[in-house]
Amino acid sequence: MRADSSPSDAPQTLVALVGTSPTPPLLSALTFAPPRLVLVHSADTLGRAERIAKMARRLCPRIEHTELFDLGRDVYDFRSVDGRFAGLLPTLGGAWRLCYTGGTKVMGIAAVLRHLDLFPEQHHWRSYLDATTDALRFTDGSVHPGGPDSSTLTTTDLAKLHQVDLHPAEPSARPDEGAELEARVLALFRDQLSGIPDSEVIGNQIMPDPGAPEQSIGDFDLIVRYRHRILCVEVKKDPDRIPGAAGWAVTKAKRAFGSATRVLLVHDGEPGACSRFRIADYDPELNGAPLHVRARAELEGEFHTARDLLEGFFLPRHGSTPPDPVQAPVPAQPPGDHPGHNDGPLLLMGVGGSRLGVLAAAHAYRPSQTVLLHTPQSEREVAGLAPAVCHTLFAAENPDEFKALRRRQLPARLRRYRNRVKFGHTAVDASDAARVAALAHAKIDQYASGDTPVVADVTTGTKAMSTGLALAAHARGGCVTYLSPVTRRVSCHAHGPVGSSGVAAVDWSSVLRGYTPLAVPLTGRIHHQLAEEQVDTDLLDSAAAVLREHAGEQGHTPTVWVDGTVLADSAESPLARRSVDQRPTLVVTVADRAVGLTAPCWSRRQRLTPGDWAHAVFAATMRLNAACGVAGLTLALHRPGEGSVRRALDLVDWLAWTETSSEEISGAESQARHGRNPRTATEEITGHEESLRPKVVSATPGTPEFRAALTAHLRGLGV
Repeated sequence: MRADSSPSDAPQTLVALVGTSPTPPLLSALTFAPPRLVLVHSADTLGRAERIAKMARRLCPRIEHTELFDLGRDVYDFRSVDGRFAGLLPTLGGAWRLCYTGGTKVMGIAAVLRHLDLFPEQHHWRSYLDATTDALRFTDGSVHPGGPDSSTLTTTDLAKLHQVDLHPAEPSARPDEGAELEARVLALFRDQLSGIPDSEVIGNQIMPDPGAPEQSIGDFDLIVRYRHRILCVEVKKDPDRIPGAAGWAVTKAKRAFGSATRVLLVHDGEPGACSRFRIADYDPELNGAPLHVRARAELEGEFHTARDLLEGFFLPRHGSTPPDPVQAPVPAQPPGDHPGHNDGPLLLMGVGGSRLGVLAAAHAYRPSQTVLLHTPQSEREVAGLAPAVCHTLFAAENPDEFKALRRRQLPARLRRYRNRVKFGHTAVDASDAARVAALAHAKIDQYASGDTPVVADVTTGTKAMSTGLALAAHARGGCVTYLSPVTRRVSCHAHGPVGSSGVAAVDWSSVLRGYTPLAVPLTGRIHHQLAEEQVDTDLLDSAAAVLREHAGEQGHTPTVWVDGTVLADSAESPLARRSVDQRPTLVVTVADRAVGLTAPCWSRRQRLTPGDWAHAVFAATMRLNAACGVAGLTLALHRPGEGSVRRALDLVDWLAWTETSSEEISGAESQARHGRNPRTATEEITGHEESLRPKVVSATPGTPEFRAALTAHLRGLGV
């Protein structure tokens, strides 16, 4: 805790929202050091809030009281969240700070707008942790001097915060050449960072298996910490082993330490023998992952000082000078009624995450103008997103013509909609709510006439972008909405639930990039080596046939999509075929929903362990989640009697950091573990974690159990 972190006139209470990442609320607590810390959480994040409270009291003696406040399970409905949050306000007394980095967007926006109404001029009491620059940003665009305070944190603390206990690995009785390389890399980091404050270099550590503490669920060759950032180092003597190790290295590092983590892969080959490009060829999903690759010779030749190491692996990218503060918009009254289909509102959204949220909002509001603000990271999304929005608008407004139109006629018809989709003239900083608000305010002035309703939909984009859009819309008397991708419920900050968005027409080719429609069974198209060694094609074909048949019985026209890298005539790099089990092999799209199918082959030539199967299934789930969010569901297919599926599912739960598990094996092994049934159509998925968990279907193809399990999951998606 810095001496100047909490001046005498500062609020004595900090309200911090808790989400899936526990690090930002803890850093805010350590930085502002309030005598009273109130952690606002959902039913899903109670365990995280408890760990934050305990660690905050231990690391910061100035924090005398910690309290937990539960917003319940449905933290995606503005009326529910705002109503519960209003119950907290009388207990806060006078002035209070707000850290809104954690929690859902609905939680954050409801809290920010409440705080803005109470303390309109106190922007420096509302903060958001910028994960890119490590700046605590306020709602006027200024930043907290000095950044977050992590001076009392240790590597062990950060791991425990993420429910991981690290233990030193037992020294090997027979050190090999790999151990010698590991020792050299360890010595380099220790020599260079010796005496550097807020740094640690720790040798080989293991993560005990929660289900079998005497065993290891994963290990790190060495861990380097600088402030609250972590570098996990994986050492492989042979550079050819690097691509296959990269995915698991990133997965376990993020699980143990959260998003402020990077991975360094070191090999003993020639410089350039392996690179990020080769890793991306092996697994395209790792393109842009937080990892570095270095040969030992490069590491020893390029990094001569501590400054070299810190700038290369830890220090965030800052702009040349901090930006001047921006005056946040002044609150105004919302309109009397929520705009309907025929009101032609101006729709403001941020680009980021799944495209399905943008398409669903376009379908729900039928806007006269759609303005999409993008970041430098999402700039590549812009070109392909406009045609997809036009496709959805045309289908919503002219459904009969859309159905009758031939596919080759569609592009010409969609050109009439181009002038209704606009983008910000410049990219915005995804963590700067004030500048997003300023740009959104300018777009409202540009495109909304005096009586044009304004809707800022915050379903997509980052939390700070969504907050900026909300500030701008709130100031112009507009509506701030969130559209649930699962239930299709539209929730408005001013009006509460306002109905359903309906089912949007989705141009799936723009969402499932890298996939192509499959009109015949996979068995006849897949590369023969993959069918023998990687995926169970018969199981995949059987599941796709059941889903297609059931969807057709419900009046839908499903489409089966196949990962392009598995096809025999694929032009992709042969390296990519070695990671096909880490992506859904097939995706069945039904209306605005997607079901990913993955079936890593237990009987492959090289023995598949439960850990291998769990990592492959989890990676495939993450891939579909990135494209579809919670509107996508991954089914991991398994033949009864093959491998240890229950053990593998325990490992998947650990990877997804699921603290309260429900039964997720359906079919022949549906009574395993807790004995609960699979999720039904009446249940809601409200936790972010749930969308990161695959559902395991363990049944023999052609049996009633196989069909029942698959159709139950399809109904659970709302089809």
